[in-house]
Amino acid sequence: MTDIADIIKQVKSIKQDIADAKQEKAKAEGVLSEHIRNLKSFGINSVLDGNKKLKTLQKEVGVLEVNIQKKFSVLKENYEW
Repeated sequence: MTDIADIIKQVKSIKQDIADAKQEKAKAEGVLSEHIRNLKSFGINSVLDGNKKLKTLQKEVGVLEVNIQKKFSVLKENYEW
């Protein structure tokens, strides 16, 4: 049979675990709120908006990469390395 002192010790430990979890939750909610605020500043109000923006930016990156490669090729042709 478990001693009363052990039970009290376990309850205190669980109580501390709960307090720690509440603090972690509060931190996570704060970070999430900040991320949501940042996304809204880019006009992203939903996951769908985010996916659309991501696709648009990926296309832009592709175009920029092609332009960089072309310009780099021109540089290599025109100047000695």
